[in-house]
Amino acid sequence: MNTQIKLAGFTALLAAAAATVQAEVKINENLKIDGYAIGSAVITHGTSDTNKTILGKSGNQFDSVFVGVSGKYNDLSGRVSFQAANPFDNTSDDTSGVLDAYVTYTAGDVAVTAGKYLGYLGFESYHTPNNAFISYSNAFYASPFATGVKVDYTGDGFSAGVSARDSQIVGGSNFATGDGEYSDDIGYEAFFSYTGIKDLTLFFGVGYENVDGFDSVLEGDFWLNYNVSDKLSVAGEVTSVQDATDLSWLGQVSYKVTQELSASARVTYFDGKSGDVFGYGVASTYTFTPNFSLKGEISLNDRNVGGPNTAQYGVQGLFRF
Repeated sequence: MNTQIKLAGFTALLAAAAATVQAEVKINENLKIDGYAIGSAVITHGTSDTNKTILGKSGNQFDSVFVGVSGKYNDLSGRVSFQAANPFDNTSDDTSGVLDAYVTYTAGDVAVTAGKYLGYLGFESYHTPNNAFISYSNAFYASPFATGVKVDYTGDGFSAGVSARDSQIVGGSNFATGDGEYSDDIGYEAFFSYTGIKDLTLFFGVGYENVDGFDSVLEGDFWLNYNVSDKLSVAGEVTSVQDATDLSWLGQVSYKVTQELSASARVTYFDGKSGDVFGYGVASTYTFTPNFSLKGEISLNDRNVGGPNTAQYGVQGLFRF
């Protein structure tokens, strides 16, 4: 078995972060900019494709630069974002491009959005800097960036939304691209989130697409997050995708040790058509400044899918503005 360490992006990030002060995020009264740059040093045991993988199921966002610009004028708002990523399979050319490109009209508690945007589903964020772990869990669902229209409603202690886009299950060449086809395989998504109990969030979501040449696919996602105290939080997620996974789930505990240091542990499971994967791991983040932090992770996956078990160790540097 080969072992390779990916260091170039991580080293460059440390140098850049050390020489950079906090970036200005407010352009004017109507525009603001946000973003991050991340780089990872990763060791993977148990696979011959070590040099082709970053922690998790895909690697685009684990060595990347992301920039987003948001604007607001009266009842209209919009956002455009761009990501440039390191190819995780050493062959793909489609690793950079526009993620968000949408406008939103808000009238009271109702917001109507048109353009390209990320789907509702999933406890874990697409943007790995927002997660406790570097890698994704084994909780599996499809909720990509795609183009369409959605309507969201925010009430007292709850929110809900419905969306119709060009893709839900089957996208384009990567997670950030829809299939661009609107004839008969439109992707639909809906959610309901309840926050009426202090420190508790409950999320219920479904997705559906009648894919050309295949059977229609229905998926479901339920997750919860509860802040037990100022320092301790627990989270859980259960998902299912028709004809892909019978069940997958995630259980996670996070604890804020100090103002700068946090630690998390998780167990996660995937039961697919060809076998199952049980994973567990620990992660920790140390925040040096509001702009720079380091995240470490150890994850183990016990695979019953015809592939070897894997052990993954990683450190990720994050510069955020």
